[in-house]
Amino acid sequence: MTGSALFTDNTSFSCHPVSYSIALTAAGLTTLWLTRLTWSYWVDCALAASLGLPKRQKDNIFLKGVYKPVDEEVNVQGLKVIGQVPLSLNGVFCRVGPNPYFKPIGDYHIFDGDGMIFACRIKNGTVNFSNSYVDTNRLRQEKAAGHPLGLKIGDLRGLGGLLELAWHQLEIKLGVYDVKDGFQTANTALIYHANKLLVLHEGDLPYAVRALCNGVIETMGRVNYEGKIKHPFTAHPKIDPQTGELFFFGYNVNKHPHVTYKVADPEGHIQSSVPITIPHGVMMHDFAITQDHAIFLDCPLVFKPDEMVKKRTLPFVYDDSLPTRFGILPRYAQTEDAMRWFEVPAVMMFHVANAWHEGNEVKLFSCCFDQFSLDVAEAQNKAKANRTASQQRLREFTFNMDTGAVSQRVVSNVFGDFPSIPRHLAGRKTRYTYLAIMEWQGEEPVFVGVHKVDMQCEDEEAANAGVILYGSNVVGGEAFFVPSHQDPADCDGEDDGHLVTFTQNTQNGASEMRVYNAKTMSHEPVARVQLPLRCPSGFHCYHMSEEQYQAQAGML
Repeated sequence: MTGSALFTDNTSFSCHPVSYSIALTAAGLTTLWLTRLTWSYWVDCALAASLGLPKRQKDNIFLKGVYKPVDEEVNVQGLKVIGQVPLSLNGVFCRVGPNPYFKPIGDYHIFDGDGMIFACRIKNGTVNFSNSYVDTNRLRQEKAAGHPLGLKIGDLRGLGGLLELAWHQLEIKLGVYDVKDGFQTANTALIYHANKLLVLHEGDLPYAVRALCNGVIETMGRVNYEGKIKHPFTAHPKIDPQTGELFFFGYNVNKHPHVTYKVADPEGHIQSSVPITIPHGVMMHDFAITQDHAIFLDCPLVFKPDEMVKKRTLPFVYDDSLPTRFGILPRYAQTEDAMRWFEVPAVMMFHVANAWHEGNEVKLFSCCFDQFSLDVAEAQNKAKANRTASQQRLREFTFNMDTGAVSQRVVSNVFGDFPSIPRHLAGRKTRYTYLAIMEWQGEEPVFVGVHKVDMQCEDEEAANAGVILYGSNVVGGEAFFVPSHQDPADCDGEDDGHLVTFTQNTQNGASEMRVYNAKTMSHEPVARVQLPLRCPSGFHCYHMSEEQYQAQAGML
């Protein structure tokens, strides 16, 4: 039978109604699947609009003023230098902070922005500059989609926050985006370990980046530690300057164990893992090490989604009816059995200066709030009502390991945070730390200078060992201490070094990398490097030495 004989002019076709329905359903589901990025985006927009979230952007201080994101990435060689950059700064000075790639769909919190690194490659007085996004798994998917994806802290407010959370979970199940390789922003801090410059966010694993000779920072990828980490990674790990080991933890607010502590060897291989029991899921941003112990900060910034609904606030609530607890664990412990817990009345801590042993006592120095809120509007109201209680000051905590007693004192009467010390003294007795001086200018919390604190001084006023103010209409951020000599034995005291920071002019946006003398604390910079674009206020900075730079670039 030939093909033409198969059909004649009066051949008729019929389709069973059930088969037709199945075909239509399959076609519809296929269309929904193929267009899921488009329709999910419009659902995101509609949900955010129905909750009134976009309206909050207009008054959001973290989307304007000194925090306003920049919308370009640049690379410029041979920047203008006023003064002379010390040779001890050869290497790379960089800072990371939040800079949203896309305009947010809903509300925005400063913790939400995509990580952008501002970097200066320094070599014998010559400075090259670049600013680059960290190419995270999340940002890659958002670029492919052409719009923001997923849930962020700014969306979690009130009953609408629960709706946003439920929709986020549905999007994951529908395959709108993939979270198995992390879905955070790498926007918080940097550290160098195992020949890698790591960019950190406490909701994800680190991302390794590489600095090139022209100053460009390129993302190498997410570091999974051979698959041995199944939890997030703190933004503030600690490196022992003698052993080269990396000590870190991760926290999870909605499942046990809420905290897990780990140690990695100098090559980055995980050596131990200890689950730690705490009664509540809390935001645990930092911790400390001594030569013998790790110290965990169980502050009462508690994850309470029910409070989010009742009070239309963020789900992290500072509950001052709970104590602040300090867990001190032998740093090579294999279980939490040897943990010692100490309690004080509620106080909030984000950043530790240092910790060490003195006989049978452990000393911890940390910047503390008496009142705190992650909600910016609430924080502004608290600051207006009680500026002293709502701003952070450096405190010393003393833990007697024999008696279990704990005492505390305010070290300095100056408001400040983001403490910096010489890296070679981590976990060792230190005299000085350098704080970013914080103040409220109108509705914005800004850093206006650097405060040198003598931690050994018993008098709050006398502990003020020096102050640098950036000047009228100039704000900065964390100042990183870099010693004058690579070998500490060659330094004239522990404060023989320089403080490096980025600044910006609040009137015209002109930004600089500034270098100050840490010993004299002179207001006059040793060097000012003029940057080619505005550098918004961000989070933490880091200096990578020339030797470290060459190692991470594969030159050694």
